[in-house]
Amino acid sequence: MCYNIGQKEECPVEENKTVDNIGNLVISEDVIAAIALNAAKDVEGVSSFAARTPDVHSILRFGEDAIKSVRVLPSDNGVKIYIHVNITPGTKIPKVASEIQKNVKNAVQSMTGKMVSKVNVSIAGIDIKPEGEK
Repeated sequence: MCYNIGQKEECPVEENKTVDNIGNLVISEDVIAAIALNAAKDVEGVSSFAARTPDVHSILRFGEDAIKSVRVLPSDNGVKIYIHVNITPGTKIPKVASEIQKNVKNAVQSMTGKMVSKVNVSIAGIDIKPEGEK
């Protein structure tokens, strides 16, 4: 986060910048991603988060971010969030995905004031516990 009061200062993440008569507030994409992860983990049926499978283009373009579970991208009317999760066996996938979308959107918008234009959920796998483990 970058605060600017009184003087002109360059902040590294311009797309998540809010300007008022006092100064600038920049919310890092990592902060938005952390909010999204916290909101998604509260959904029943989500067992863990999956690192998305990086492709060559993503690695070259996003570097280390290519393997994160959440990616936040600026859009014309807010931010787009991509989240990759694993679910528990027997989970109704459409219901869980819809709950993740709702929770993530509400959490990010209420905590940051940023509009969320889209939450894309990728079900990466099902976490199956080894036999005998509860």
